[in-house]
Amino acid sequence: MADTFLLKIVTPDKDIFNGNIKRIFLRNSVGRLEILANHANMVTSTVSSIVEFTDAEGKDRKLFVSKGIASIFNNEMTIFSESAEFSDNIDLNRAEKAKERAEKRLLDGNKYDKERAELALLRSIERINLKKMN
Repeated sequence: MADTFLLKIVTPDKDIFNGNIKRIFLRNSVGRLEILANHANMVTSTVSSIVEFTDAEGKDRKLFVSKGIASIFNNEMTIFSESAEFSDNIDLNRAEKAKERAEKRLLDGNKYDKERAELALLRSIERINLKKMN
């Protein structure tokens, strides 16, 4: 399987995914990255976003991944993230309420609260978008 590589998606609570894939699209602070098998070794920070990958059987999969670190070394990629979830595990009502809270905090908060609220808003929007895709 020279055209695949190992992907592990890990959060503090559990391993979300561990398997061979053909390619992955993820985001960092600069933009969108596509990683294929035999990619050069690297480490990058990631931003909260929808990650898309094609598994070894050719099935396209999507999940929400919050900010973290992605490393690829010797054809093995690991994404360490604060949280990650496939759309089946996203509670749309909860995500919409989180979005409303974040929007309210943006209007009411100080600078520190504003930064946290912006990140919370981004996370909730990405979760909502992923859930509505499926």
